[in-house]
Amino acid sequence: MKKIMALSLFVLMLSCTSDKTETVTVKNKYSVELPSFLSEAKGLHDMASLQYQNAFKEFYIVIIDEPKEEFANAAKATTEFTPDFNGYYQILRGSLEASIKNGVFTDTKDTQINGLKAKTFTLTGKADEIPVFYDIAYVEGNDRFYQIVTWTIESSKEKFKEPMDKIIASFKEIGSGKSSDRSLK
Repeated sequence: MKKIMALSLFVLMLSCTSDKTETVTVKNKYSVELPSFLSEAKGLHDMASLQYQNAFKEFYIVIIDEPKEEFANAAKATTEFTPDFNGYYQILRGSLEASIKNGVFTDTKDTQINGLKAKTFTLTGKADEIPVFYDIAYVEGNDRFYQIVTWTIESSKEKFKEPMDKIIASFKEIGSGKSSDRSLK
């Protein structure tokens, strides 16, 4: 009987989504609040400056940051995209549309995250034939652009939408010190 109760307690603890968070600061560029059930990962994305996951819960986040100047120089080589935040968004959105099978996007919301211009949206579709849900923000910092990409399996969308929104809303470029304007649903 004690074994059954111990096993039941263990399963119950695993199934709960913890409200505890930890602040992670990356290379003195930015910080973000992550749920304590996530741990640092490798191999989620080659260009990511932050990679965390809980493979058991199938919850993942990467943040990619890149200098605005590098993007502007690359965009100037083409007439297809403007060398600004809108051009950055268009390139990334187009890449997602091409890579996610049966992708369904919500309308993009122009917003502010801790005083920084941002574009947010969600996406459902198939990645490697697995139904996936993404909650994504593109953020314009002072000298850098940021991609905040959170994802889980589609069947866990309702369970993890709120923690995903909280992660995105917690993003701060170091030194910005402004409060979040992103509303949580």
